[in-house]
Amino acid sequence: MHHLELFAAAFVASIFGSMVGLGGGFILVPILRIFLGFSPADAAGTSLVLILANSASGAFTYFLHRRVHLKIGLLIALGGLPGSIIGAMLSLHIPARIFDTILAVLLIAVAIDMAVNAKRRLADRPESESVETIKGMSYRGAVALGFAVGLFLSLFGVGGGIVLVPTFLYFSELPAHAISATSHFAILLTTPPGLITHILQRDVVGTDVIPLVAAGLLGGPIGARLSLRLRSPQLLIAVATALVVAAVTLVWRQIT
Repeated sequence: MHHLELFAAAFVASIFGSMVGLGGGFILVPILRIFLGFSPADAAGTSLVLILANSASGAFTYFLHRRVHLKIGLLIALGGLPGSIIGAMLSLHIPARIFDTILAVLLIAVAIDMAVNAKRRLADRPESESVETIKGMSYRGAVALGFAVGLFLSLFGVGGGIVLVPTFLYFSELPAHAISATSHFAILLTTPPGLITHILQRDVVGTDVIPLVAAGLLGGPIGARLSLRLRSPQLLIAVATALVVAAVTLVWRQIT
C-alpha cells in the first residue's frame, strides 16, 4: 500500500510540477511528511528522485516542441554549480527559520505580481516557434543569474524552479512557455549533485525508486503537454498558484 500511495502522490506532483516548470518537490515533500510519515531527510532525498525523472521526461517533451532555450539553460546550470556549493556552506551559519519566512513572503509577493500583471509582464515578448532564434537574455547575465540562483537555492533549501521561473520572468525576454521549458531543463542539470549526496547519506530507500521513477516518467510529459495547451497569461496564473503553494510549504516546514 505504501508504494501505491507514494506513486499516486508523486504522479500528481509530477504533472503539476512539469506543467509550471517548477519541479514537483514543493508539492511532494509535504505530502510525504504529513501523510506518509517520512523523515525530513528521507522526504528530501525521495523528492529528488521524482524531480530527476520528472524533469528528464518533461524536458524531452518540451524539446520535441522546441520550447527549451538550450544555451540559456546550460549557462544557468554552469553558474549554478559553484553558487550551490557556496550556498550550502553558508546555510550552516544562517538560521533557516528566518530565511524560509523571508522567502515565503517573497514568493507570495511575486505570485501576486504575476496574477495582477500577467498580461503586462508578457507584453512584447517574442512568441517564436523556435526559442533558439531569440537571444532571450545576456549570456553573461545568464551565468551571473545562475550563480545567484544556485546560491539562493542552497541557502534556502528549495527546489530550483521556484527561483528560476520568477528569475526568467523578470530578467529575460523568454515567452511564458519557454520559461517553463527552460527552467525544467535547468532543473534536470542541477538535480543530480543533490540526489547523489542524499544517496550517499542513505536518505533514499531503494524500494521507493521504482514508483517514483514511474510517476516522474509518466507525469512529466502529461504536465508538459497541458502547459502547451494553456495561453501564456493562463500559464502565468498557474505558476503564481504554484508559488503560493511553495510559500505555504516553507512556512509549514518551520512550524512542524
